Amino acid sequence: MKLIVNADDFGFSEEVNANIVKCHQKGIVTSATILSGGQNFDDAIQLAKENPKLGIGVHLAIDGPNNIGKKYATLLDPQTGEFYEDIVALKKIRNGEFNFEELVSEYSLQIEKVKNAGINITHLDHHHHFHLYFPILKAVIEVAKKYKIHYIRPQKILYAANNPFPKNVYRLYHQFHLSSRYNTVDGYTSLIGCDSDQMHAKFQTILNSNKKTIELVVHPLKENGEIDFLTDPEIVGKAKTHLISYADLV
Repeated sequence: MKLIVNADDFGFSEEVNANIVKCHQKGIVTSATILSGGQNFDDAIQLAKENPKLGIGVHLAIDGPNNIGKKYATLLDPQTGEFYEDIVALKKIRNGEFNFEELVSEYSLQIEKVKNAGINITHLDHHHHFHLYFPILKAVIEVAKKYKIHYIRPQKILYAANNPFPKNVYRLYHQFHLSSRYNTVDGYTSLIGCDSDQMHAKFQTILNSNKKTIELVVHPLKENGEIDFLTDPEIVGKAKTHLISYADLV
């Protein structure tokens, strides 16, 4: 089993950037996805260049103050000139209110901002996992093909506790749809909601998996306990022979 440990929200803040780099240099983080509209985007780009073994993707976004384009008929809140907040954006996605061409245009700008900064992009994922919804997934696949970006994060959750059966079926169909059209891995899991003991137990389950490649999605913050876990020498030792980045897959 090969394990990609991807940190989301690179570029969101100085603290997030520093935490990701720490968990890459001293821990098990192998990849990160940059938020093009993040307030500390330039800092993330510089850190990415200083850490060439860190695989870099784009953390596409369609909610919050993360838009690059300024003129859209469907994507922006007319009161703020920015993307709608996440709850409103999600409702609009479900109702099919976002124009497909505008989605592709905005995602293209977000990708080009990273490419133009001199970064080789290896994969795509989405802020708040909004590519779980097919109108968004369709646009993500479109830009992945357009820019020849090799991998898209799956939405099949592995080792989740108490996930309702209908949602599991939906995610299985989603995985079939994505994997039949583009490169992805066997599934993802995360440490959200886990205490220290649960993190260690879940990690051992991952290492014992019969899957070929798994992505562990992380958000390294002190308050959620992930920094300590991701840099724990015991975890680093156990993970050593399994770790790869999306760049290694490419």
